[in-house]
Amino acid sequence: MSLLAELKRRNVIKVAIAYAVTAWVLLQATEVVSDILELPAWAPKLILLMLVVGFIPALIVAWAFELTPEGVKLDSEVDRSRSITHKTGRKLDFIIMALLGLSLAYFIWESRFQDELTTAATTPPVVTVAAEPATEDAVRRVPAERADINRNSIAVLPFANRSAEASDAYFTDGIHDDLLTQLAKIGEFSVISRTSVMEYRDTSKNLKDIARELDVANIMEGAVQRSGNRVRINVQLIDAETDEHLWAEIYDRELSAENLFDIQSEIAQAIATALEATLSDAEMANLAEAPTTNVAAYDLYLQARQLSVRQEELGNQTALELFREAIRLDPEFKLAWTGLADAYLTLYWWYSGGDTSLRDKAREAIDRARSIDDDFPELFMSEGLYWYWGFLDYERAIYNYGRAIEQAPNDAAGYRGLAWASRRADLWEQSVEAYRTSLRLDPRIALYWGDFAVTQMLLHRYDEARDAVTRARDLDPADPVIKSQQAFIELQGDGNVEAAIQLTTGAQHSSEWDNFDAFIVARLAADRFDEALTAAESMSAEMEVQRQLIRLREGLVAEIRYFMGDSAAAREAADAAWFRLQTLRGTMGNDYRILLAEARIAALRGEPAGQIEARAADALAAQPADGIESRRAQLEVARIFALAGLARLAVTRLEPLFQPPSGVSVHTIGTDPAFDGIRDEPGFIAMMERQR
Repeated sequence: MSLLAELKRRNVIKVAIAYAVTAWVLLQATEVVSDILELPAWAPKLILLMLVVGFIPALIVAWAFELTPEGVKLDSEVDRSRSITHKTGRKLDFIIMALLGLSLAYFIWESRFQDELTTAATTPPVVTVAAEPATEDAVRRVPAERADINRNSIAVLPFANRSAEASDAYFTDGIHDDLLTQLAKIGEFSVISRTSVMEYRDTSKNLKDIARELDVANIMEGAVQRSGNRVRINVQLIDAETDEHLWAEIYDRELSAENLFDIQSEIAQAIATALEATLSDAEMANLAEAPTTNVAAYDLYLQARQLSVRQEELGNQTALELFREAIRLDPEFKLAWTGLADAYLTLYWWYSGGDTSLRDKAREAIDRARSIDDDFPELFMSEGLYWYWGFLDYERAIYNYGRAIEQAPNDAAGYRGLAWASRRADLWEQSVEAYRTSLRLDPRIALYWGDFAVTQMLLHRYDEARDAVTRARDLDPADPVIKSQQAFIELQGDGNVEAAIQLTTGAQHSSEWDNFDAFIVARLAADRFDEALTAAESMSAEMEVQRQLIRLREGLVAEIRYFMGDSAAAREAADAAWFRLQTLRGTMGNDYRILLAEARIAALRGEPAGQIEARAADALAAQPADGIESRRAQLEVARIFALAGLARLAVTRLEPLFQPPSGVSVHTIGTDPAFDGIRDEPGFIAMMERQR
């Protein structure tokens, strides 16, 4: 018998065919489930290797062994007259036909489905300057109870890192951030900010719950796989309420900066098509632009941005080096220049103690970015931050944040900057509206809700303030800053001293002035002077000299001793504080913070009324215009006059502050021991009666 005939008799050929078809089916199945199971990049390769290695042993087994009614035996041990290889062959025929049928069905499904995806990804959106209203069909996708949700609202969940190297996580996060930045520039979209979606990394929540928490209609999921000189990005857009896949695509390309930016642009345009949104010419141009063609520079930029976004000292110092190296590789990389400026400004504002050389370097970086392109949103964001943090020039900051918002209308950071600067510029309603927009775009950050609550408190809108601080506490129940903010709201809105005491318990150990101050204020309001004194005597030196005020340990001790009726100890502490203030004056000159602190200590030292009044006037005249700090200084002057027994001057300064915006109410004044010495004065009594 010939070898070929023997191979046929022993079903070796059929086993080879069945093995090959089965291997193909397994490989296709692996590709389908790899994204679902989040298999690493090497998993399909390992499966292929195992199948290839197993092919020869499978043929050897088919040649050497035969399946008999008594079990598997060596072919040499089987009587030819009793051989059932022909029956086994028929079974293999049926198996092969079934596998081929399954393969054909998969091929047809894949071809049709991929054609639909390709059409969705490549069909250009309708380009028009004016936005069209939502279609009736699109509106129907949102149920009645969520009919107010913007149909074009999107939350882009953190992308999964499918790369073999865990260290490539920064690359995945960077692609995610860049896509959010691109989407934020499209006016018809409403895109949730990065900070609010990051909590959903590896979440077990279903998409419908996530959408309800973020108040969006659509969810985008994705994964990034980087391998050698190639990158693969999987994305899908899902209607969160119906779980319908509106669009999906797989991008598998050579790793280059141009390709990465092209993919982001294609994704943004495909989403616009899927949601029936329209893009203006300017938006199309922004999407088409690649800020760098150097993939190494872009890689460094992504690393730097991930470090700088946290606003930590070491992270921003490291980011400076990475931004500089990215710029060395591509001196025309404008986003690296603005990133460099932001890192310098963060170090200047939070960590340098006012080192103006850092501010000057930020100016140089902004100017360099402007020389490359004088009209892009990141430039205006950096410029706004420069004038805000660098010079407290709120008018210029507002202008630049406004320009940034025009070009990136979905960037929550632009609205936050506008809210902060507007509040300082005394544009309170503009601040409130900017806050509301920023919170709609970035709704899951507790500190932003707490800050909004304080704004509403200063406007004496206590119900709104309570609602906002409740949202903040729901997001982060244990955050000490938010608890301190709630304590101030309880004191100012209701005079609820007991609640303020409970909320600030333990806050005396904080290194944050606002927390420590809340502890002191609550204890003074409750006449728990011993607790306040103990905290003041252990006050951290880092909290004494701040950007908006100076509160020396000895000065605070002197004030509390005064409230306790210990005049001698109060005078001794006040003298020590005065000595230290004169030392600070040698380096700070006639800074308004020095002048205001001197006026306070002068009252506790018992200086003549005329001198105290003159010192207070000098302090107010030297203070920069600021919608928050100017009113806090006015309140401080009223307290100084009250400590000095100057009732008429105290009332004159104090009464206008009962009108919003301010941190003054009948409750705060009624519980502040600084005014105890003038409570029986007719003018003070009449004022309090008028304000009740």
